[in-house]
Amino acid sequence: MLDNLNILLGVSGGIAAYKVVDLAGKLTAAGAKVNTVMTENACRLIGPKSFEAVTCSAVFTSLWSMPEEYKIGHIALVDWADIVVVAPATANIIGKIANGICD
Repeated sequence: MLDNLNILLGVSGGIAAYKVVDLAGKLTAAGAKVNTVMTENACRLIGPKSFEAVTCSAVFTSLWSMPEEYKIGHIALVDWADIVVVAPATANIIGKIANGICD
């Protein structure tokens, strides 16, 4: 159903972050290729290895630790993606997106 759809999954530090592992697994099972980006707070709530296990892809936790194949990591990931999903979309992350805050 989602064959060869490239999904960039942004996981923020909300309590519902643990539910996103299930979402990532379902998207992968449906045929999508899922890359996951996690905020520092999301990593504190749930380990990146959980997402690596269900997506069979490395998880990006820092802009500064991107693999060399991503010359400018944050740009390459967005260029790769057909769709970007932010979940859970906390008030904090929605506010940052709305106001262009990129910390």
